[in-house]
Amino acid sequence: MSNLSSSPSAWRSIPFRLSMTFFVFGSLVWLGGIIYRALIANELFVAGTLDFDPAVLPAQESMLYQLIAASSVVVNIAYGVTLLSAIVVFRTIPLRLKDHGWLMMAAIFLFLFVPVELFTTWLDIKFIYLWEWTRDAVAEHGLEGFMDVRTELRKTISHRIGALSGLPVMGMFCYITAVMVIIWQPLRRDRVSTPDTANTNE
Repeated sequence: MSNLSSSPSAWRSIPFRLSMTFFVFGSLVWLGGIIYRALIANELFVAGTLDFDPAVLPAQESMLYQLIAASSVVVNIAYGVTLLSAIVVFRTIPLRLKDHGWLMMAAIFLFLFVPVELFTTWLDIKFIYLWEWTRDAVAEHGLEGFMDVRTELRKTISHRIGALSGLPVMGMFCYITAVMVIIWQPLRRDRVSTPDTANTNE
């Protein structure tokens, strides 16, 4: 992260504006996709547990897996866009970190869980590939093809949801906190001296 001057030209720089655009849209799709996927996955289980709901029919379960796999593709692409654009944003934003502690806090909350996100992304990719293979089996053998790999699908999705003992959930709370920090901007110096104001004071 570079401490650039807060001149108007720095705010209008193309790299900063482009990275901010990708960061905002990427983060909206990413966080929204996570919530959407969680709501879908919740339909598989008995409320408050990780026990599969026996009332869910195989055809319904197959459709839920399809939605989870599709949303996982969107979520992981959006996270990649968000992460890369965030790196550019924090390197080009025309603010001094020592005068804007909220910026450092937001960066810590965002980047702290990168290893966790990369690990869960790998688990998502495993599930996506398993589901794509299952789709081929279903297309060839009908619902019987799904039943043959149903146990493996359940095992994979359970492992993904329970991965790292809840660290992904903690990460989500940190991301929400980062948003609140950006909005409220604590630890910010309200009076920041710039070269122009310094010359005026003289």
